[in-house]
Amino acid sequence: MKRISLLLFALILSVSAFAQRTIQLRNLWIRPQVHVLFQGYSISFTIKDIDKALQLLAETGDTTYGTSCGLDTAGDYVVELFPGLKMEYHMPLQVLMQKAVGAFLISAGHAYIENPRRKIVRAVVSNIQPLSPGVDDAYIIFTDPNNDNMIFTGMMAADMYHKDLGID
Repeated sequence: MKRISLLLFALILSVSAFAQRTIQLRNLWIRPQVHVLFQGYSISFTIKDIDKALQLLAETGDTTYGTSCGLDTAGDYVVELFPGLKMEYHMPLQVLMQKAVGAFLISAGHAYIENPRRKIVRAVVSNIQPLSPGVDDAYIIFTDPNNDNMIFTGMMAADMYHKDLGID
């Protein structure tokens, strides 16, 4: 009985360890225009990367958000998000970032992140929650490897796991 429980415990740990991985963030070659504020962290994205992610999402068959965010590249957009997905959204950009492309862009390393002390975060740990039966989106939690603080939570379509944004 003891061996079976140890084996079961080892399997549970291996599944949870498999779902976590460290992601190195890349340098963004152009100035990011969309800034997401999440629990003191600032996660910044370029509109070019958001539009490319929307095009890749449309290729998977999800046309909910279209193929372009429609934002002007000359402007700066600040959005505040909160943990969990049961919040009341006040603008379409909040939904777009948390439920469509934010998690994908961070997973691809295409984000510029600053911690609450304005220090650059160079890597994040992603924890992908298991898919529920009949659900095509995975819930992902990103944490700071230096202090295990939550940086971002969001959804990502399962079909987007192996998509590539291409060369910067």
